[in-house]
Amino acid sequence: MRKLAFWSICGVALISMAPVSAHVVNIAVGEFVGPLQVSDASVAVRCPLTVGGSFEAKTSALSGQLVVDPKKSGAIDGTLAVDLRTLQTGIGLRDNHMRDGYLEVHKGEGFQAATLNKIQLDGIDPVLPVGKASFRGFLTLHGQEREVTGTADIRRQGSDLKVSASFPVKVSDFAIQSPTYLGVGVRNEVTVAVNFHALNKR
Repeated sequence: MRKLAFWSICGVALISMAPVSAHVVNIAVGEFVGPLQVSDASVAVRCPLTVGGSFEAKTSALSGQLVVDPKKSGAIDGTLAVDLRTLQTGIGLRDNHMRDGYLEVHKGEGFQAATLNKIQLDGIDPVLPVGKASFRGFLTLHGQEREVTGTADIRRQGSDLKVSASFPVKVSDFAIQSPTYLGVGVRNEVTVAVNFHALNKR
């Protein structure tokens, strides 16, 4: 199981996402002129096994700054970050092997966080981006940057927003060794799910 540890990372994700402390999110759209602050965040990376079953790596250490400009037709400025050092799978030994052996968080900047930026929302009103949309952006993980695509659901909660998004990640795209233990491994594609509230602090 220790070699399966790494996959709990795939996350990111995010998102992924850039400092790992709480940040302010600015969304200059319609009523959402900001600032909006990320709160109640969660990131879960689902890692399917090659022989069936799966496990998840989870963290609440999501941060970032975002600015939505309706004049840019869905383009979002800013970066989201996930602190990979905080990922947990429920098994301490697996967590250690995941962080040190596969994510190599000890290498410092570029390895300790997964970041997502250059985000583009499609299929949604750029003036008031509320509803279901597809998105694309650039994920940096394990010192590598690749484009990813996914779906997002953005809902209003009073003057705030609730955001849920998910996207697949192919771990081999990020120069991470594929783990195998006694003939059992983790599939190359994992799924990152990100949820957070954007609180209006005006």
